[in-house]
Amino acid sequence: MNAALTSFAPILVLSIGSLGYLLFGKLIERVRVAGLLAVLLVAATMWFTIGLADSTAAVSYGVVVNTATRFMAIVACAGALLSITLSAGSLEKENLAMINEYYYLLLTSLCGALVMVFASDFLTLFIGIEVASLALYCLCGARISEKRSSEASMKYFLLGCFSSAFLLYGIALWYGATGSLALSPSGDGVRVLGSMTALSFLMLLVGVAFKIGLAPFHFWVPDVYQGAPTSVTTFMSCVVKVAAVAALLKVGAACFGFSELWMVGPLWIISMLAMTVGNLAALQQRSVKRMLAYSSVAQAGYMLIGVVVAGKNPEALAATLFYLVAYSGMTIGAFGVLSIISPDADDVKDLKGLGKRSPFLGLVMTLIFLALAGLPPGLAGMMGKVYLFSAAISAKFYGLAIVAALNSALACAYYFRVPMAIYFQEPESTTPVTVPLAAFVALSLCGVAVVLFGAMPEPLLGAVRAAAESLLVQAR
Repeated sequence: MNAALTSFAPILVLSIGSLGYLLFGKLIERVRVAGLLAVLLVAATMWFTIGLADSTAAVSYGVVVNTATRFMAIVACAGALLSITLSAGSLEKENLAMINEYYYLLLTSLCGALVMVFASDFLTLFIGIEVASLALYCLCGARISEKRSSEASMKYFLLGCFSSAFLLYGIALWYGATGSLALSPSGDGVRVLGSMTALSFLMLLVGVAFKIGLAPFHFWVPDVYQGAPTSVTTFMSCVVKVAAVAALLKVGAACFGFSELWMVGPLWIISMLAMTVGNLAALQQRSVKRMLAYSSVAQAGYMLIGVVVAGKNPEALAATLFYLVAYSGMTIGAFGVLSIISPDADDVKDLKGLGKRSPFLGLVMTLIFLALAGLPPGLAGMMGKVYLFSAAISAKFYGLAIVAALNSALACAYYFRVPMAIYFQEPESTTPVTVPLAAFVALSLCGVAVVLFGAMPEPLLGAVRAAAESLLVQAR
């Protein structure tokens, strides 16, 4: 019993810690103290996650700990740690009056994300999704004085309820087909062929695709990314995507495998749509937040390539996980720079002359956008795309590889706008931008990761291959 319950240690640390903000909020009213405690709680959660041992006994309690779940939980915690560190100094500027409640909701959302990652059955998975989502609905509307923030919260809530209905219907169909809510009722993955199973997969795919932000289920993404406080967008652009991708990989591996035609076909179409729709929409944006939002749709489409071809090329899952980690560093850094410039920094003109106003921020933002485009010196983005495209070609998905390559070239047209504004346009304000020490450290880590993950990919490749192998054990 004790060995099984240790699997809950990271979740318990976050749950109890987040409650502390509600119970003892008056004692930690100072913003810096509240932020420091949040950082310590997430760091402790990461420490317990790293120390978890593989356990099959914990499966009966709704969670499973293996190499894959542990890896994705660490990535989610690292993303949360960076986003909290980056945003700690900008909360007052964003007019977030209820700081303790903000951190309570943020940690609660991370707790839900970890439940999603560790879930071993659909009931636990659904609880994790709802816990994470309900906290985010509130966070998106945290800037009460801003009408756009309230609209973003309401739109996210309504569409989130819509996607949850699809998810529940898919779970019900899975239970009808297998007689169990477990992801692997027989212990080694169930392959129950039939119309009910296929329909279950399609319903589940709609629900999870909404959380990831894949086209054509992406309509909430630009409005929420733009309307929510930048600190919240920083958090959700990484942590929520990591948890949702983890859920898709777990369900795909444990329940359906990766080779069934009725699974590959819809994933192929969604991947192609996400890349194309995301990049075409981003081309028309002057808002950097909306540009990054549509870019996230396209980037999710790239990640989906690995899931599409995993049945024929097992290395593809490792490529997806590699790109997921690289993208997390990119998106946190991009939104972090915006939050430091100004709470309302959004238009491309806000970045004009940033290289003169703050050489450090200009360098980091340029590195990130070059990485998103898949160009050096942002080598992490380049290597991630190379691994994904190579996996598609080796599995003979030539059409998907061609579409991905063309979209990568198309994306350069809008990714280059930001470096051009930073270095080749005169700033509208000559006031230097001050970077807090904590934000400087966090952005430095993002910038270094963007370069080193591509220049020296072997350590990360070893970790993602071990995680992918753990997933593939369930798919066999």
